[in-house]
Amino acid sequence: METEKNIPLVSIALATYNGEKYLVEQLDTLVHQTYKNIEIIVSDDGSTDGTLQILTNYAEKYSNFFVYKNEFAHGVKRNFENAIKYCKGTYLAFSDQDDIWMLDKIEKLVGAIGNYSLVYHDSLFVDETGKSLNKTFSTDLNCYSGHDARAFLFSNCVSGHALLVKKNILLKALPFPKAKHHDWWLAFRAADNGGIKLLDEILVHYRQHSNSQTDFLRLKEGKISAEKLKEIEKEDIEWYETCASVEGEHQPFFKKWCRVYKSKNEHIWDLQLFLLSIANVSKLFYMIKKSKASIFVTLIKRSWGENTKAWFKSLKNKKND
Repeated sequence: METEKNIPLVSIALATYNGEKYLVEQLDTLVHQTYKNIEIIVSDDGSTDGTLQILTNYAEKYSNFFVYKNEFAHGVKRNFENAIKYCKGTYLAFSDQDDIWMLDKIEKLVGAIGNYSLVYHDSLFVDETGKSLNKTFSTDLNCYSGHDARAFLFSNCVSGHALLVKKNILLKALPFPKAKHHDWWLAFRAADNGGIKLLDEILVHYRQHSNSQTDFLRLKEGKISAEKLKEIEKEDIEWYETCASVEGEHQPFFKKWCRVYKSKNEHIWDLQLFLLSIANVSKLFYMIKKSKASIFVTLIKRSWGENTKAWFKSLKNKKND
């Protein structure tokens, strides 16, 4: 299969769970890709609706379609890991269960990847019916191309459904760490190992609905509670530690960042963290579409320690006295 028509095999890893409502529409866009040397590897996480029957029907009809069922529920990230175990391709692509792919998506990504380790594309947000929401990933983010993992410390512009990655790089990234999503981690690893490239085309209609496991717009627009902020802070520290553990050109920066960030809560305001951020601001905030003034304020806030609010309150009380 690897040498069929002298083109590399591409494995599409699809993670499913109770996705019968939109699954057929998505599967049809996978099996009818214009790129012909494809295998579709599905890992189901214990669906209780009609998902497995739909998958079985496709496996019976298409010889390159394979279905595996988890013995117990893994969650999205581990479900994708299970699918990866069965992938044999030189390149791997990831698929959600409810999107709509352009039929030439894989062909265009394979043609664009070149010497890069990962290539990805833009996507259009659509509603439950597939109607455009007039918004793309690049609407709010500067999509990154290059070889610098620092760009992925704070933000991620590479969505799993949009990427194509070389398998040798993917294997370096396994197992996926607990902190952040698997696509964010893959972009981080690929950036320092061959680089990532944006193909500036819309090749997926990315469905947003109430039952979606990856409802990007709803998560982005939701309000964050104080309790949730603490959870995010904890996850951020775990993420920084994970980044610092990886050997690469920028490991010294990530180690320093992790050390300084974890010590910030000993201070009301950490000048060292602020200066480290300023020195690397062009990479750290590359994806964020904000004014320089807004970024400056963000840098100050990121440098605040746990005692900052109490300090401001004491100043206010002194003023009132």
